Amino acid sequence: MTKIVIKTSKEISDSEWESYKDSFNAVFNKNAKIDDFRQKYLFTIDEQSYHVFLEATDEEVVGSCTVIPYNYLVFGTMMKTGLAVDVFIREEYRNDPLILYKMYKTLKQKLLENKILLVIAVPNDTAYPYWKNIVKWKDIGLIDYYALPLKAGNVIKRKYRFFNFLSYVSSKGMILLSYFFKSCEKTFPIRIDRSNDILYKQRYTLEHKIKEIENVIFAYRVVQEGDTKSCYLIDFYNKKNNKKDTKSLRTAIKYIIRYENIDIIIFVGKLSFFQNLLFKVPYKYEPKHLYFTADILSAANIKDEQKLLDITNWDFGLFNYDVR
Repeated sequence: MTKIVIKTSKEISDSEWESYKDSFNAVFNKNAKIDDFRQKYLFTIDEQSYHVFLEATDEEVVGSCTVIPYNYLVFGTMMKTGLAVDVFIREEYRNDPLILYKMYKTLKQKLLENKILLVIAVPNDTAYPYWKNIVKWKDIGLIDYYALPLKAGNVIKRKYRFFNFLSYVSSKGMILLSYFFKSCEKTFPIRIDRSNDILYKQRYTLEHKIKEIENVIFAYRVVQEGDTKSCYLIDFYNKKNNKKDTKSLRTAIKYIIRYENIDIIIFVGKLSFFQNLLFKVPYKYEPKHLYFTADILSAANIKDEQKLLDITNWDFGLFNYDVR
């Protein structure tokens, strides 16, 4: 027998944390630690996140859905928004095809009690049809990938190493060419509120590198993915205007190329300004498709649903959501 249990992060017992970690790692084939979850779930604007657990005997967590609270500026109005993450059910407990629907429906009341009016999520290819057709989340759009291969031979196949030299020389030429362009992103009407420093404590760990050079701030993380060493460019902006622009992008890429031995630089999100350094990855070559979706919990607080569900109005990417 299993039961559905609602918890805030502060209410999770030691045994629940332990079984949650074990189940999460088993389902996603990862090696996450309890402290990793505590950082992600407790460093929030509410100093906690909201969880629905599927529990077996003795507080054994065998399934979960978590919503992390954030503040978003939505057309000039501050709106408390939840990001749904880390959804799983252990394989041996997947007998009921509607169990995730029941779990999330139970969690929604807790979210409303804590003034969360909107839930956003990025389900993968496998989960997307379920959340769209069963739970009835609404589409916002697909999140784009951009990339700069520095060692194209390593990214394609190891035996094509002669491409490495060509791609490296090409990247150097593109950096030189970028000095002729001066462009800046638009102001998105829907964007995360960066004014609370706890946001950065939650998003960045010791595995991330944060640099400031000539009024440019950027953050990235280097990871080994199979035979490819990838650098995920998480954030970059010019402090003079607090926006992404050609200078901040060039500064970040130049630094990464100089100090990191990597095969490819990847940026996930929208680039609303002209730049020549990152190539948009075609849909069929994306490592996994990122379906940006939403569940409107309080329609009365949404002035224009159509605009809310238009991805061109959103500043959303790796800083908001860790695709890994």
